Amino acid sequence: MVLNGSGNGIENSQCKINAAGTSAAPSGNFFKLTLNVMFKSAFAGNKVFFVAGRDRSDGNNTDWQAAGTVTIQ
Repeated sequence: MVLNGSGNGIENSQCKINAAGTSAAPSGNFFKLTLNVMFKSAFAGNKVFFVAGRDRSDGNNTDWQAAGTVTIQ
């Protein structure tokens, strides 16, 4: 498991999510997710980050929403 700093992390050809510095926890009516991401050079350039919220119990879904942009160097 990667969350809450345990495990070795996970990766693909674009990035690696490191276990250290990664956490997930409820915070009131919110859920806080912190990811320690290291991007690989093959993924360089301008990127748009998308997020979606889903409710497991009622099946509500926000659909994918653009959350921000970043330039990977």
